[in-house]
Amino acid sequence: MGSAARVVKAKTKVPPVSVAVTNEQREDFASEAHRRGLGISTTIRNLAVERTTQLRDERQRERARRWQTERMLTLADRIESGQVGEASQEEIDRMLGEAGNPAEGRGAGSANG
Repeated sequence: MGSAARVVKAKTKVPPVSVAVTNEQREDFASEAHRRGLGISTTIRNLAVERTTQLRDERQRERARRWQTERMLTLADRIESGQVGEASQEEIDRMLGEAGNPAEGRGAGSANG
């Protein structure tokens, strides 16, 4: 079995799921199973788990993107209404310099941090 292949074992015994596939799909699964060094059923199960994990991760990223966008829009509204002041170029340069060198400014041993 290759290093990329990972056998997923069911945590509890549940009835198996039966899925009808075309001959072409079965051949594709058989090829992938051979490539992974697994049986066809194990490969189909692993592919399903991999894909559902990808879908879950995509949904999580989309939720995070929406949350970040909402935060950014709220901040933009606050800036436009004057609730948040502007930073000078010197303040920005100082903050970026401190972020790039933790030993100075806000970093360890600093009176600010």
